[in-house]
Amino acid sequence: MKKLLIFVICIVLLSACGKLKEAKETMDAVKQFAETAGDVAEVAKGLENIDIEKVKLTEKEVKEFYSGVKKLNDKYPDIHFQIATMAAIEASMAGKDLKDIISKEMDIPFDEYSKLSAVITYAAAVGVGYEMTKSFYEQTKASRDELKKALNNTLTEEEKKNLEEQIENIEKSITELEEEMKKEEYNIVKENYEIIKKVKEELEL
Repeated sequence: MKKLLIFVICIVLLSACGKLKEAKETMDAVKQFAETAGDVAEVAKGLENIDIEKVKLTEKEVKEFYSGVKKLNDKYPDIHFQIATMAAIEASMAGKDLKDIISKEMDIPFDEYSKLSAVITYAAAVGVGYEMTKSFYEQTKASRDELKKALNNTLTEEEKKNLEEQIENIEKSITELEEEMKKEEYNIVKENYEIIKKVKEELEL
């Protein structure tokens, strides 16, 4: 399941950049190499016992990860090091060993690189959705408040009833959004996303 999650994130991120053709080619490459590429297996193995939604990132490790990735991207421009699974495939296709590259040229072990890659990629993708949820929540509350003010207007009984039903439905939506935002996973990913944005801004990525 975790392998599939990482592959899907690869597709989502590349598609968002207008690279659907490359994303499809990457997915084909995943299918071809997943069983044989040693580095892909190593990456997947390192994620087997990780609950990606509950891993809390620190600013230090995010900065170490992105600093290392930035340096490697400059040296190996054809390998996307931010996504470990993709990097393993691309390195294999280029006749290189990803684990060897990471071990020699990054300041973190390969298994830590694999974990951070998965968690950071997940948080970066899902964090955008959580920001939209927060924005929608604020807009929904504003709509509710406007409708409540409208109740003070001169209304027929039918108009008042319809308005009250709308307010009730909106209140339910607000409650559901509030429950969602109280969840541990929501707050962990939100905090991880804020760290990622801060570090990327500092490193001008």
